[in-house]
Amino acid sequence: MNSHDLEVYRLDLVLIQETADRIIKDFDLFGFVIQFSGNKETAYGELKEQLLPVFNGLLSNNRQKLMRMLYIIDISERKLSNMIRNYPDESMGSIISHLVIERELQKVITRRFYSPKKLD
Repeated sequence: MNSHDLEVYRLDLVLIQETADRIIKDFDLFGFVIQFSGNKETAYGELKEQLLPVFNGLLSNNRQKLMRMLYIIDISERKLSNMIRNYPDESMGSIISHLVIERELQKVITRRFYSPKKLD
């Protein structure tokens, strides 16, 4: 599933809320507070604005913690390298923020797709 495939899901408030919940939970494990207003129209920007300073700080001060976070969230080095190569004018913090939001959304969608269906 690539970024283009995810576009269809970005305005589904339930999926967005679940994605935000995953981000909040994962970042809480590392001592970072992330909040989400619940507004689906601003969700991506809102989450990215909060993730960007976290990643910029980690890039400057604690790359080891950054690498642990990326491992826990499941951002592959190959995917990160490809994004850096494909978007040379974008900051590293911005690229990582985008990848985290995208990966967390993928997890939510995958879990829904493969979870057992409830029969009525």
